[in-house]
Amino acid sequence: MPSASYAVQESSAVWRDERRSRDVPVRIYAPAGAIGHLPVVIFSHGIGEDRDSYTYFGRALAAAGFIVVHPTHAGTDKAILRRGYWKLYQATKNPENWRNRPFDVSFVIDQLSTRPDIDMNRIAVAGHSAGAFSAFAVAGARGPNGESALDERVRAIIAMSMPKIDGLSYEDIRVPALNMTGTCDSSLIYRTGPRDRRVPFEQAHAPNQYLVTIEGVNHNTFSNASDRHHELIVQLVIAFLRDRRWFDDPGVVVSGRDRLTIERK
Repeated sequence: MPSASYAVQESSAVWRDERRSRDVPVRIYAPAGAIGHLPVVIFSHGIGEDRDSYTYFGRALAAAGFIVVHPTHAGTDKAILRRGYWKLYQATKNPENWRNRPFDVSFVIDQLSTRPDIDMNRIAVAGHSAGAFSAFAVAGARGPNGESALDERVRAIIAMSMPKIDGLSYEDIRVPALNMTGTCDSSLIYRTGPRDRRVPFEQAHAPNQYLVTIEGVNHNTFSNASDRHHELIVQLVIAFLRDRRWFDDPGVVVSGRDRLTIERK
């Protein structure tokens, strides 16, 4: 597994998407002193989080040489959570909030395309929960009415705890995808269990589709401010982005204190 090698520079900005009259706040993690065109990972947060969440992910990947951008998806972010769980639950029922998520990601890619240090041929999108939906949406997943937010600039995705979304089709997924979940990855509010997290992996027919299930991990493991599993999670992500041969031998793997199952197709 790869190890960190760079100090990390962190910055924040608010980018304005004039076409949608929408502000997209971002947190950027960059490897200090890295030269050349660098690979990019855009991280899409889950419901009730924002650009300042999942700091472990941004810092670890930037230390490994990636530029990592965490946008805030207004409408399903921490600002709504501060108004109460009922307001947040209502926000998840607004289709516009779901449509905006992949458009936020594509807008971030637009902004990054003007930077001289970006490798536009190495753009990945990662996300947790609703953020996993963002990743699948820009990778070509289609909604119940056939709508698509495909962004062909995205070359790989990492989906952590993908929610159950009725009518979503994975038939058009063509990029490598790493699905991540845990044996305790349930959501009572959204009536989603570990079995549901398997659906994207099972229904996508493209090559280089992977599913990693970590024993004992639950839905909040990926978003907790700190968790002993975070190191394993980022190591798996970096291995997937750099050299997928690590996943070529499916089965049960023991890594330190952790036990995980790897599936691929």
